[in-house]
Amino acid sequence: MIWEGSKLKPAQKYTKPVSDLPEESFTLPSYMYTDPQVFEAEKEKIFYKTWQYIGHTSFFEKPGDYISEIICDQNIFVILSEDKKLRAFYNVCQHRAHELLPAGVGNVERGIVCPYHAWTYEKSGNLKGAPRADKRSNFSKKDYKLKSVRMEVFLDAVFVNLDPNATPLSELVPDLEIDVRKRVSFFDQLGVSKSRSDYNGLGGTIINAGWKVVVDNYVECYHCEHAHPDFSDMLCMDSYKHDIFGLWARQLCEEVRENNSAYKIEKDAPFKKSIFWFLWPNTTINILPGSEIINFSSIRPYSLEKSTFNGHSLSVSGKFNEERRLYTSNVLFKEDISLCESVQRGLKSFGYDQGPIIADSNLSGRGEHVLHLFHRLIQQTMKN
Repeated sequence: MIWEGSKLKPAQKYTKPVSDLPEESFTLPSYMYTDPQVFEAEKEKIFYKTWQYIGHTSFFEKPGDYISEIICDQNIFVILSEDKKLRAFYNVCQHRAHELLPAGVGNVERGIVCPYHAWTYEKSGNLKGAPRADKRSNFSKKDYKLKSVRMEVFLDAVFVNLDPNATPLSELVPDLEIDVRKRVSFFDQLGVSKSRSDYNGLGGTIINAGWKVVVDNYVECYHCEHAHPDFSDMLCMDSYKHDIFGLWARQLCEEVRENNSAYKIEKDAPFKKSIFWFLWPNTTINILPGSEIINFSSIRPYSLEKSTFNGHSLSVSGKFNEERRLYTSNVLFKEDISLCESVQRGLKSFGYDQGPIIADSNLSGRGEHVLHLFHRLIQQTMKN
């Protein structure tokens, strides 16, 4: 699989197959992680045509509440209109392309006002006013509505897709919603009145590794016992399961240790298991043992060799376990950052091209069969 036009290093005169069976397959070649042309193609073929997580519906409580997010180089926002309907738009003024709303979460009470020339839009996306535009003949506000973006509420969370013809998530992965609701008894209690949405401990950290390197790390626990000793002390790795369901996968551990080196799990804790879901290409849903807290996150490219792993945590009680937060942000996440950044550097080495996928025929939780799934999806999508 040689990407046409890519600048290969000496070790990449040929590639080993990314084949059907994980136990016989090899990883993607290293140029797929370092070539600017590949990255530009990924924007078009992957990120502009897949469903991207924006935020939980509990963020949108009153008209004007919005979340602004950047998907590669496309700035979009989702806003709750006066009619209590959620709408998504490209975050750009129709006059001179100035960005309308700042990144993050906020509220615009009266309307969306461009900081440049004060063009003002209603929450519905209609142009409300443009200073001195009446001096221009045949000017019609109807011609300058904000450009809408495809949006869907799935698992009580807002997703957008830049492809207007995309298949709905509810049709692509209906079994994912069934599985989450089945395994998370408190899921429907994560409503506006009983929960507080908050940015998780990942913050706005820029990881010096490309988005695929970070996803690679997330979708396998082959490294966990060696690289995450506290995590492996908390979870009984002998019972760790990792299953594939088409465009999504689930890591599940139902045996945990209350007293461990990560953080203490109370004897009467309401949730005593860990579950991590991965939805192609870059969405994660995460629950660690202890309190009734769930996290939605996205692994997004910041540039060719930089990425972010950001999201939101929601709590049934409105409280967040500080000890758990400190562990995830100060220990677990930092361990993964170090691993990913080292891999990104190593991918440039003349001494490396591809490695073997390590997966047994039983597809145990300690194998790399979901890494194989991810690489196959990359391969298939980039060929189309």
